[in-house]
Parts: sequence; C-alpha cells; structure tokens
Amino acid sequence: MRRKMITRGLTGKEDIMRYDPLTRLLHVTIAIGITVQMLVSLVMVYPKPGRLPNEWFAIHETLGVVLCGVLATHWLWSVLRTLVSGEPMRLFPWFSRSRLSELADDIRATVRELGRLRLPNGEGTEAFPAVVQGLGLLLGLFLAGSGTILALGMAPDGTMSSLVHAIKEAHETAAPLMWVYLAAHPTLGILHHLAGHKTLDRVFGFGGRSNQQ
Repeated sequence: MRRKMITRGLTGKEDIMRYDPLTRLLHVTIAIGITVQMLVSLVMVYPKPGRLPNEWFAIHETLGVVLCGVLATHWLWSVLRTLVSGEPMRLFPWFSRSRLSELADDIRATVRELGRLRLPNGEGTEAFPAVVQGLGLLLGLFLAGSGTILALGMAPDGTMSSLVHAIKEAHETAAPLMWVYLAAHPTLGILHHLAGHKTLDRVFGFGGRSNQQ
C-alpha cells in the first residue's frame, strides 16, 4: 500500500502526487457513472399516479444504487488511506485551522493568477482544487444516497410518504449543481494539463510511476 499521497517538491511546498491505483479506478468509475446518470436523467420518465416509468428510469435507479456503493467505497478508502499515511484528508479541510489557512492562501493565489489572465502554475498546495473535488464527492454522495432512498421508498406507481417526497425534492434541487460541476471540473483539469501542469498525469498515472513509497 502506498503510504503517502503528498510529498515535498523542489519548491519546498507540498505537491499532490499521482493517485494510487484504487483511488484512480474509483475516480474514473464515479466520473463515468455520474456522467451517464445525468444524461439518462434527461430522457427518463419517473413514475407517478397514473403514469408508468420508462426503461430509462429503471436504468437511472439501478445505476444510482451502484454508484452509491462505489462512492461509499471511495469514502472508506479515503479514510483508511488517511489513517495509514497520517495525512489529513485534503479534500475536506473544514475542521483544521492550518488546512483552512492553506485554502485561503491558495484561493488568493488563484485570484491573483486569474487577474493576470493565466492559470495557477500548480506549485502551491493545490488546496483549492482539492476542496472543489471534495465538494463534488459530497454532492455525488448526496445524490446517490437520496436516489437510493427513493428507489427503496417509492412505490411502483410513484406514491411515497411525505418524508420520501421531501427527499425527492432535495434530490431534484441538487441535481443542477452536478451539471455545473461536470462542466467546470473536467474543463479546468484539461486546461491545467494543456498549460503544462500535468494535472491528468496525476489523476490517470500518465508519464510513468511516481516516487511514492
């Protein structure tokens, strides 16, 4: 097992290294699964009294339950990896004063670089991109979890309790945020890679093995 996801580069600052193989597999699976889910949501017909669902709804429902399991596995692996490495999860800095300070510094640096019409060069802690990824995982887990509750709590004719209906409303309200994330996250990753920051190398393991131990 690789013990560290973080190392200190030539700049003396912390740099995020390549994902370990399981994290990489989970990341790609989640990305593909959520993208398919969002596309299917455009053509599915969900059940309600007097209206039957179409086959796309069944696909959306089944894939959502599978994704919920994959996302739960990702969270479990992240926690285990954190315990082994001793390094707090960078995706969720909300309870660490030092991590929040790093986040604030990285946001300020990002704003400065964007003001100069260029992307950050990736030499900092990359706290901001890590937090954005963490928020995306939280959103995905919420959508998958609430969708699983709907799959279990909705009758075949679409009837549901008031609690399940409230969860359905929250699920549908949060879904557009995932469209925003799907548009922004990969686009920024590609732009960074084209700018020479090797973003995709770290995610997909291009360019040979890392120096992780």
